[in-house]
Amino acid sequence: MLFLISKGFGFGDVKLALVLGAVLGWYGRAIVLVGTFAGYLLGALYGIGLILAGRADHMSRIPFGPFLLAGTLARVLLGSHAS
Repeated sequence: MLFLISKGFGFGDVKLALVLGAVLGWYGRAIVLVGTFAGYLLGALYGIGLILAGRADHMSRIPFGPFLLAGTLARVLLGSHAS
């Protein structure tokens, strides 16, 4: 779905999102939402930081996989304490 609606996602990001969604889905629907949102938030903060530092513009492309992984890892490590 991500690949079809977004021009910015590469197919590697899409395949990784599928696997990470399955991992987060094991813990529950709410955790999928929080883990995914964390990945988007981390990616957005990084992109804004690059723009403010003058190292990128609004058309620059950055890999999204590391942020998906970081959001998933953060959510899984927090476990049920953050539900």
